[in-house]
Formats: sequence, C-alpha cells, structure tokens
Amino acid sequence: MRLIRPFAVAAAAVSMLALAGCSLDLQNPNAPTEEQVTTSPDGVIALATGLQGRFATSYFNYAYMAGLVTDEFAATSAALISISDAEQGAVPSGTGIADNVFNSIYRTVRTADDLLNGANALGAQFDAGTKSGLQVLAYMLKAEALGEAIQSYQKLPIKTFGETAPAYVTRAQALPYVRALLDSAVTILAATPPSAFFTTSILTPGVSLTNTLNLLRARYARMAGDDATALAAVNLVARTGTAALSVLTFPAPSVNPYANVTGGTNGIAVRRQWRLSMLPEDRRFQYFVVPSTTLSGRVGALLDPWNRYANPTAPLPVYLPDEALLIKAEALANQNQLSAAQAVLDSVRTDCTGGRGLDDPKACLPALTAPLTQAQLLTEIYTQRRYELLGTGLRWEDARRRGAVRGPFAAPGVPTDAQRCWLPYAVGDRNANPNATFAALPDPAEPSAFPASCPVQ
Repeated sequence: MRLIRPFAVAAAAVSMLALAGCSLDLQNPNAPTEEQVTTSPDGVIALATGLQGRFATSYFNYAYMAGLVTDEFAATSAALISISDAEQGAVPSGTGIADNVFNSIYRTVRTADDLLNGANALGAQFDAGTKSGLQVLAYMLKAEALGEAIQSYQKLPIKTFGETAPAYVTRAQALPYVRALLDSAVTILAATPPSAFFTTSILTPGVSLTNTLNLLRARYARMAGDDATALAAVNLVARTGTAALSVLTFPAPSVNPYANVTGGTNGIAVRRQWRLSMLPEDRRFQYFVVPSTTLSGRVGALLDPWNRYANPTAPLPVYLPDEALLIKAEALANQNQLSAAQAVLDSVRTDCTGGRGLDDPKACLPALTAPLTQAQLLTEIYTQRRYELLGTGLRWEDARRRGAVRGPFAAPGVPTDAQRCWLPYAVGDRNANPNATFAALPDPAEPSAFPASCPVQ
C-alpha cells in the first residue's frame, strides 16, 4: 500500500500498537508508543496509512483460506503440507494459516479502533474534511474486517477496544453491528465530504469510499436477508467512470499478496476445474488465469497459474464490479421480480466489449433465451458468482447459504463447493482470553453427512 513520505513511520507505529501491553525501558525513535501515535496528528495520519496496509493483509488471508477450503484454489507442488491439507478440508486447531486469518483480521480491527479514537480525540487539530475522511476510513475497514470474520467463524468477538477478554457473539448478533458501522460511515461521508488532503495524501489511490461503502452495505444486507436495503444500497454503486472500480495498489516495494504466494512454500494456484467447468464460450478465465496443460499441485490437483495477479504490482480489487449486479439480481429474484432479475443477470452474462470502461471479468455469453423460474434464477446467479468473483473469498459463504458444503475429499479427487463449514478458533486468543478457552468456546463440530447446511447460531 502507498505510504506518504512524511509518515514513513506508519508501519512501525502500527506494529507497535499490536504489542500494546508490553513494556520496554528503551525508546526506539522509529517505534513510537501507542500514546505518541494516537495523541499527535502525524501519528493518527500514520495510523490511517498503516490501516490500509493492514486491511490488504487481512483481506488476502481471509480470501486465500476461503479459496483453499472451497473449489477455487489448490496448493502447488512446493507448498507446505498444512496448505495442501486445507485444500482437502483439514484445518486442525492451531494451524498457522488458519490462525493468520484471525490474527490479521483483529490487527486491522485494533488499528481501526485506534484510528477512530485518535481522530475523535484530536478532531480540533484536523480540518473537518480530514477528520471525516479518517472516521469514514476507520469505520469502513473495521466493518469489512469483521465481515471477513463473520464469513470464517461460527462465533466472533465484535467489541474488542479496551477489552481484556472480548466476548464472542453469534453471526446473527455480529451482522447488525457490522451494518451499523457501515451506516455510520455513510452518514459521516454525506454530512462532511473528505478533504482534498485526505483523498490525495492519505487514501489509497484507486479507492472510492462511496462505492465501496454502498457495495459493502449491499453485501451484508443481502447476507442478512434484507433484500430491500440491499437493493437500495446497490443502486447507489456507480457502474461507469473511474470511481466505479476500487482497487488496492502496490507500488514497489509493496507486493500484491496473490503474486507473493504463487510460488514457494505458500504456493497456491487456481484449480483447472474452475475453468473447465465454464461454458466453452465463457471468456472470464482470461481475466484470472493462464490456461495450463502441465501444472499440477501437491496432492494431484490440476492447476492454472495466475494471470491477473502474476505481476507483483498488479492492483487488487476491493470488490469486483459485477458483484453489485449479482447482489441486485439475487435480491430481485428473492422478491419474485423475476423478469427484472433475469435482465440484470443477463447484463453480467453478456458483458463483452468493455463498453462500461471497467477492468473486470467479461463473460461474453449470450443472454438467457427463456424466462427462468425463481429457483432456476437463483441457481444461475450462484453459477455466475462462481465465475465472476474468483479469489474474493465469497465462494465459501455462498456454499453455506445454499447448503452445499460437500465435506472433505480424498486426493486427487476434485472438490465441489466447499470442504468444511468453519475455521477453528485461534489458539493465541484461546491462550489469552478466558472467553475463548476450549471449555468456554469449543470448536464448531463439522457435519458428519454431506451435502450439508452449516449450523449457525
């Protein structure tokens, strides 16, 4: 992520916050204390730049794991055994790649809380637009980080700031909290637009706050079954122009995390079956992968190497634009507005020429030839989500919503949908939080029969 030069201490500042509670006798000038960071304007701005880097890490760790435990990704031949185990549905408690999901999410949440606290406390030292931008950024990235947790865990902590033993709540309790964070951000953004300084010197280039907020509002409203709000929010997401696509950028020496793990012991690639399961005329694979006839994974999976993210500086979409249309189609179908839903779905299927000016997957498929029933429409919507939203982590929640978790599989078999329901809880939090011990919070039991609807609380 881009860091502005005056605030090159951002990474050190954010890292230091993760160690709050430790006491050192010597003061490192390049590692300011939490108090120094949150009580000075420069420190707060450093937090804002660091938060965006933190979010990129948490987003990738979540999406990476979600791809492994679904039918999207597989481990390359050099990958660690724990990664190849995950692609078969085996993620034991304490596995590093699983704990990384929790740890990176809650580092993002902690940094967002610190940013919000600092921006509010020092509000008089910022102009109104810079303060509002900092607040909106904190609310938005905290909400999305917790949204990643909702899609990974059966229960999760949502209120952690100042808490020594955060309580774990159900997903049903967490969703309204996340949605409220996003609504707060939208309210602040509408009341006081961010300053030019915030948008040019703090916010990552390529990110539209308005579009991202409304897309996330639509995503989590749809997840909560609130189709009316999902429709209202998604209709506010711009579909053309430079603001229609929000991306994370990685100028050197920063590296796109997908490009960073395509080789070596963390290696992942896309299962060839993802491409081969498409209709022959579907062109979306060209956006994501390079077709291969020779590449195979650690446990026999046939793989296609990345195309889109092979370059270390390739931008990473915060969301893929047609997610908005697919959310809209699903919400309309659920409301029995079938012809309208089918028209929206066809706009995804027939996107081919790039006339919308967006760098996004393009199916170039013909329109559906006959009216579909509600059940047929929903099936087709989830099919299009599979091919349109590769690598976003959303495939896992889609499988749960459809009751299509198929369970562990034996290599070199080809998985379908998802291999497990949830991740185990992080060992680090179990060791530190009395509300997260094995006795207080046992790991969710995975189903014994498949396909399964994952138990939710």
